[in-house]
Amino acid sequence: MKYMIMTFGDRTAWDDLGLGSSGSTWSTEEVAEHFRAMGEFYADLAASGEMVTGFGLGDPSQTVTVELRDGRPVTSDGPYAEAKEVLAGFGIIDVASRDRAVELAARFAAIVQTRVEMRPVMTGGGDDL
Repeated sequence: MKYMIMTFGDRTAWDDLGLGSSGSTWSTEEVAEHFRAMGEFYADLAASGEMVTGFGLGDPSQTVTVELRDGRPVTSDGPYAEAKEVLAGFGIIDVASRDRAVELAARFAAIVQTRVEMRPVMTGGGDDL
């Protein structure tokens, strides 16, 4: 069973980590530990064969929204102003059970220090709705 684990954040969280500006509230050691823990998490999943893929996402100010209007693409830069949270990163896992997915999502939440959302990945045929 494949699941996507997503983490969210706001601009403040991005800045606190120090990735978007010089306003970091994290020490260099804390940032290094955060990325070490993420690397260990992904390495453990790769070793167990449960890792499909995963990435952190870039600065939310680089967001481009694309929608169709009258059949033509219209773009807008940056996240919507009213958006409280933005998608910060994701991992796709392939596990034996929902319980195992929840276990891994909880570990991920502890590392990123915020809530995560977990959803099944549809693999085709409609059986996994």
